[in-house]
Amino acid sequence: DAEVEELLQRVAPTPEGERAVAHIAALVRRAIAPIAPDVSVRGFAGGNLLGGTAFGVAVPEVDIVVSVEAEALFGRLQGRLSRAHGAAQRLDPRKLQKSAIRACTEKLVGTGAFKFRRSAFRGQEPKVTLIAPPTAGTPEQGVPVNLLVNAQTPLRNAALLATCAAMAPAALQLQLLVRRWAKDRGLSHAAKGHLPPYAWTLLALYFLQVGAPGEEAAGAGEEATGAALLPPLAGLEVAPGLCVRGAAAAPPRGPRAAGTGAGALFRAFLHFYARRFDWRCEAVSVRLGRRAPPDLAVPIHIIVHEDGVRTEAGPSIEDPFEPKNLGDCMTAASLAHLHEELERAERLCASTAPLARLLEPWAPPEAAVGEGEEEQEN
Repeated sequence: DAEVEELLQRVAPTPEGERAVAHIAALVRRAIAPIAPDVSVRGFAGGNLLGGTAFGVAVPEVDIVVSVEAEALFGRLQGRLSRAHGAAQRLDPRKLQKSAIRACTEKLVGTGAFKFRRSAFRGQEPKVTLIAPPTAGTPEQGVPVNLLVNAQTPLRNAALLATCAAMAPAALQLQLLVRRWAKDRGLSHAAKGHLPPYAWTLLALYFLQVGAPGEEAAGAGEEATGAALLPPLAGLEVAPGLCVRGAAAAPPRGPRAAGTGAGALFRAFLHFYARRFDWRCEAVSVRLGRRAPPDLAVPIHIIVHEDGVRTEAGPSIEDPFEPKNLGDCMTAASLAHLHEELERAERLCASTAPLARLLEPWAPPEAAVGEGEEEQEN
């Protein structure tokens, strides 16, 4: 596990990186003030900005969230919206959100400090990827960042991790390993049909509830017994200070689970989702914290294969803050890739392959969306 500990030291967020993200957020706030003077801008770092991962632009480590009241936003963008959509009063919130992102992007790129890379407007939360100017604690070539307007996911992810890490420090370490592996192996680019980073955080937390070492194996609908590291997380809401209301106290930890290192937990995570978890019939629900079929309130995602005939149920990954399925972006190809990577990772772990082999960057079979190219919208 020495390799794992060394990796964790390299990829974990640092105080210097947090200051750099705050600086980038301040630059964004200053640039867009003319169109949104009462705006709030927050930055969230998912890892060390100097960590050096594959697919760094496709899956940035930094989210910059612009928050502004919808009515104020509509008033500022009314001229643009009227020209683009005709009757502005008929504009839906999603189109307002996209127009706001475009307006903010124009202001940022117009400063000459930020560079546009790509947009992703088909997902549950539209965003653009920019390269922010370098500052202390960041790479010389700049920092890839996601820019979002009135988005909830980065805040929820940060609040959930802060709360769970206070109950089980292993939660933060495991999600860092899981997200790094998923990123390096091409499994977390949501715009390409893969699970978003937030979903991988939930997979890690759910595993600590139902599949961590020390738990007796249980199937869907059965109660696991033993050493759960995290309790069910029902009735959650984000409160000021990045904490989560509704989270129960941490359950007693069994001796095996409490003493399990990050490397062992990561190997057990891979085994759980490769062998024990039923992706078709079970749901990942940190709200319930037990193995069960999907909740009726959470939409089932049906994947249609390339032949247009075969279908299958996609993964059900429930957002604990609202009845939303985070697996609804997956395609037949991305689901097959997910299973292939889980099999590969478990096989390498069983053969005690070095960590570098496990995290070897995945080579996509075809070219990704070109630099600066905007993805098609629905």
